[in-house]
Amino acid sequence: MTMSTPNGSRSQAGATLIEALVSIVIMSFGLIGVAGLQLASLTFQKSAWSTHRVAELTGNFAERVRANPKAGETDYQYTSAYATGKAATLPTLGCRTSGTCTPAQIAADDIAGLLQKAQTSLPQGSMQVTGTKSGGFVINVMYFDKDFVQSNGAPGRSQVCSASLTGMDWRNCCPTAEDGVRCRRFSITP
Repeated sequence: MTMSTPNGSRSQAGATLIEALVSIVIMSFGLIGVAGLQLASLTFQKSAWSTHRVAELTGNFAERVRANPKAGETDYQYTSAYATGKAATLPTLGCRTSGTCTPAQIAADDIAGLLQKAQTSLPQGSMQVTGTKSGGFVINVMYFDKDFVQSNGAPGRSQVCSASLTGMDWRNCCPTAEDGVRCRRFSITP
Protein backbone atom coordinates (compact mmCIF):
# COMPACT_ATOMS: atom_id res chain seq x y z
CA MET A 1 0.00 0.00 0.00
CA THR A 2 1.44 3.35 -0.96
CA MET A 3 0.53 6.62 0.49
CA SER A 4 -0.14 9.58 -1.69
CA THR A 5 0.17 13.21 -0.93
CA PRO A 6 -2.70 15.53 -1.80
CA ASN A 7 -1.11 16.34 -5.15
CA GLY A 8 -0.86 12.66 -6.03
CA SER A 9 2.92 11.98 -5.75
CA ARG A 10 4.40 9.27 -3.57
CA SER A 11 6.16 10.20 -0.33
CA GLN A 12 9.87 9.37 -0.08
CA ALA A 13 10.87 7.01 2.71
CA GLY A 14 13.85 8.35 4.76
CA ALA A 15 16.67 6.60 6.65
CA THR A 16 15.69 5.42 10.05
CA LEU A 17 17.59 6.22 13.20
CA ILE A 18 18.92 2.65 13.43
CA GLU A 19 20.35 2.79 9.91
CA ALA A 20 22.09 6.07 10.74
CA LEU A 21 23.60 4.62 13.94
CA VAL A 22 24.84 1.51 12.11
CA SER A 23 26.55 3.62 9.46
CA ILE A 24 28.21 5.75 12.18
CA VAL A 25 29.51 2.61 13.94
CA ILE A 26 30.91 1.21 10.69
CA MET A 27 32.57 4.51 9.85
CA SER A 28 34.09 4.77 13.36
CA PHE A 29 35.71 1.33 12.97
CA GLY A 30 37.24 2.52 9.71
CA LEU A 31 38.59 5.67 11.37
CA ILE A 32 40.06 3.62 14.23
CA GLY A 33 41.85 1.48 11.62
CA VAL A 34 43.23 4.57 9.91
CA ALA A 35 44.48 5.91 13.27
CA GLY A 36 46.25 2.58 13.93
CA LEU A 37 47.95 2.75 10.56
CA GLN A 38 49.08 6.30 11.28
CA LEU A 39 50.60 5.22 14.61
CA ALA A 40 52.42 2.31 12.97
CA SER A 41 53.76 4.57 10.22
CA LEU A 42 55.15 6.99 12.83
CA THR A 43 57.01 4.12 14.50
CA PHE A 44 58.50 2.99 11.21
CA GLN A 45 59.37 6.58 10.32
CA LYS A 46 61.37 6.98 13.54
CA SER A 47 63.26 3.75 12.86
CA ALA A 48 64.01 4.83 9.31
CA TRP A 49 65.18 8.23 10.54
CA SER A 50 67.66 6.70 13.00
CA THR A 51 68.97 4.29 10.37
CA HIS A 52 69.40 7.21 7.98
CA ARG A 53 71.34 9.22 10.59
CA VAL A 54 73.64 6.26 11.26
CA ALA A 55 74.20 5.67 7.54
CA GLU A 56 75.01 9.37 7.13
CA LEU A 57 77.54 9.22 10.00
CA THR A 58 79.09 6.07 8.58
CA GLY A 59 79.37 7.52 5.07
CA ASN A 60 81.03 10.65 6.41
CA PHE A 61 83.44 8.55 8.45
CA ALA A 62 84.29 6.37 5.42
CA GLU A 63 85.20 9.47 3.41
CA ARG A 64 87.47 10.68 6.20
CA VAL A 65 89.24 7.31 6.39
CA ARG A 66 89.78 7.33 2.63
CA ALA A 67 91.13 10.89 2.83
CA ASN A 68 93.82 9.78 5.30
CA PRO A 69 95.60 6.92 3.48
CA LYS A 70 98.77 7.17 5.57
CA ALA A 71 97.00 6.38 8.87
CA GLY A 72 98.05 3.18 10.58
CA GLU A 73 96.09 -0.06 10.45
CA THR A 74 94.49 0.49 13.86
CA ASP A 75 94.48 4.30 14.16
CA TYR A 76 90.72 4.40 13.54
CA GLN A 77 89.61 2.18 16.41
CA TYR A 78 87.41 3.30 19.28
CA THR A 79 85.97 0.62 21.54
CA SER A 80 84.66 2.31 24.68
CA ALA A 81 81.52 0.87 26.25
CA TYR A 82 78.17 2.53 25.57
CA ALA A 83 77.96 4.31 28.94
CA THR A 84 81.50 5.69 28.57
CA GLY A 85 81.07 6.72 24.93
CA LYS A 86 77.80 8.62 25.38
CA ALA A 87 79.45 10.84 28.00
CA ALA A 88 82.97 11.05 26.51
CA THR A 89 84.51 14.22 25.16
CA LEU A 90 87.49 13.36 23.00
CA PRO A 91 90.09 16.08 22.43
CA THR A 92 90.39 17.54 18.96
CA LEU A 93 93.35 19.23 17.33
CA GLY A 94 91.59 20.74 14.34
CA CYS A 95 93.74 18.65 12.02
CA ARG A 96 91.47 18.96 8.98
CA THR A 97 91.94 22.73 8.98
CA SER A 98 95.45 23.20 10.37
CA GLY A 99 97.33 20.80 8.10
CA THR A 100 100.12 20.29 10.65
CA CYS A 101 99.05 16.94 12.13
CA THR A 102 100.36 13.43 11.66
CA PRO A 103 98.11 10.80 10.05
CA ALA A 104 97.49 9.29 13.51
CA GLN A 105 96.39 12.67 14.88
CA ILE A 106 94.07 13.16 11.91
CA ALA A 107 92.57 9.73 12.65
CA ALA A 108 92.07 10.69 16.31
CA ASP A 109 90.32 13.90 15.22
CA ASP A 110 88.10 11.90 12.85
CA ILE A 111 87.13 9.51 15.66
CA ALA A 112 86.38 12.47 17.96
CA GLY A 113 84.21 14.03 15.24
CA LEU A 114 82.31 10.79 14.65
CA LEU A 115 81.66 10.35 18.36
CA GLN A 116 80.51 13.95 18.72
CA LYS A 117 78.11 13.58 15.77
CA ALA A 118 76.71 10.36 17.24
CA GLN A 119 76.19 12.11 20.58
CA THR A 120 74.49 15.17 19.09
CA SER A 121 72.40 13.62 16.33
CA LEU A 122 71.00 10.64 18.26
CA PRO A 123 69.48 10.49 21.76
CA GLN A 124 72.24 9.50 24.21
CA GLY A 125 74.29 8.43 21.18
CA SER A 126 77.61 6.64 21.24
CA MET A 127 79.61 4.50 18.86
CA GLN A 128 82.36 1.94 18.49
CA VAL A 129 84.74 1.36 15.61
CA THR A 130 86.55 -1.96 15.28
CA GLY A 131 88.63 -3.52 12.53
CA THR A 132 91.57 -2.45 10.42
CA LYS A 133 92.13 -0.42 7.27
CA SER A 134 93.10 -3.46 5.22
CA GLY A 135 90.33 -5.73 6.56
CA GLY A 136 87.60 -3.13 6.86
CA PHE A 137 85.90 -1.41 9.75
CA VAL A 138 82.67 -2.16 11.58
CA ILE A 139 80.96 0.92 12.97
CA ASN A 140 78.39 0.23 15.65
CA VAL A 141 76.30 3.29 16.57
CA MET A 142 74.26 2.97 19.77
CA TYR A 143 71.47 5.21 21.04
CA PHE A 144 68.69 5.18 23.62
CA ASP A 145 65.16 4.63 22.30
CA LYS A 146 62.42 5.34 24.85
CA ASP A 147 59.94 3.42 22.69
CA PHE A 148 62.08 0.25 22.68
CA VAL A 149 60.06 -1.79 25.19
CA GLN A 150 58.96 -5.38 25.55
CA SER A 151 55.29 -6.39 25.56
CA ASN A 152 55.27 -6.32 29.38
CA GLY A 153 56.51 -2.69 29.42
CA ALA A 154 60.08 -3.49 30.49
CA PRO A 155 62.90 -1.85 28.48
CA GLY A 156 63.94 -3.83 25.41
CA ARG A 157 67.39 -5.28 24.90
CA SER A 158 69.06 -5.73 21.54
CA GLN A 159 70.70 -8.99 20.64
CA VAL A 160 74.41 -9.16 21.53
CA CYS A 161 76.67 -9.36 18.46
CA SER A 162 78.30 -12.68 17.66
CA ALA A 163 80.16 -14.15 14.70
CA SER A 164 77.16 -16.29 13.71
CA LEU A 165 74.80 -13.36 13.08
CA THR A 166 73.92 -12.37 9.52
CA GLY A 167 71.55 -10.02 7.72
CA MET A 168 69.29 -7.79 9.80
CA ASP A 169 70.36 -9.54 13.02
CA TRP A 170 73.96 -8.52 12.30
CA ARG A 171 72.91 -4.97 11.36
CA ASN A 172 70.90 -4.44 14.57
CA CYS A 173 73.01 -6.24 17.18
CA CYS A 174 74.80 -4.43 20.03
CA PRO A 175 78.28 -5.06 21.44
CA THR A 176 76.64 -5.49 24.87
CA ALA A 177 73.01 -5.68 25.95
CA GLU A 178 71.80 -2.42 27.50
CA ASP A 179 68.24 -1.61 28.59
CA GLY A 180 66.45 0.52 25.99
CA VAL A 181 69.49 0.85 23.72
CA ARG A 182 69.23 0.20 19.99
CA CYS A 183 72.19 -0.33 17.70
CA ARG A 184 72.79 0.12 14.00
CA ARG A 185 75.85 -1.54 12.54
CA PHE A 186 77.58 -0.85 9.22
CA SER A 187 80.81 -2.03 7.69
CA ILE A 188 83.14 -0.07 5.44
CA THR A 189 86.18 -1.07 3.46
CA PRO A 190 88.36 1.93 2.66
